[in-house]
Amino acid sequence: MTVRRIAVTVGVVAGFVALGGPAARAEPAGDPARLVEQRQQEIRRMSEAMRVIGRFLKAEGATVADVGASAQVIRVVAAELIDGLFPEGTAIGVGRSGARPEIWQQWDIFKEQAKDLGAAASRLAAAAATGDPEAVRAPIGAVSRACGACHELFRRKAP
Repeated sequence: MTVRRIAVTVGVVAGFVALGGPAARAEPAGDPARLVEQRQQEIRRMSEAMRVIGRFLKAEGATVADVGASAQVIRVVAAELIDGLFPEGTAIGVGRSGARPEIWQQWDIFKEQAKDLGAAASRLAAAAATGDPEAVRAPIGAVSRACGACHELFRRKAP
């Protein structure tokens, strides 16, 4: 691994911990709008991780190590989806929430999809750990499909 790759990986992981890793996060008060805001911050972290992965696929400077670090962010956020980011009372109409009420009506499906996303992200992280750029392509597709499946059922489409 080159010095640049090590520096990028360390930077991504340090940024993850400093800007909202699980140990750094405090539970917000029960204000539903605040809960929606926190959830959106976490989803933005996952979106940024997907953008890094996209830059890898487009050969725009992201490395396999970057993909691995991004996969870890996605894995952690996916676990948080189940573990507190979607409390009842935070659906569309609360703050800027795009969460459809079907999340809570079909909670078991939502949980299963979040677990599927986490598992796909874990497989991607393991593939990235090999350092082989070709090894990460199939797991990237699985992560992307898992994201899309949840959005299709549970996210309001942007106007």
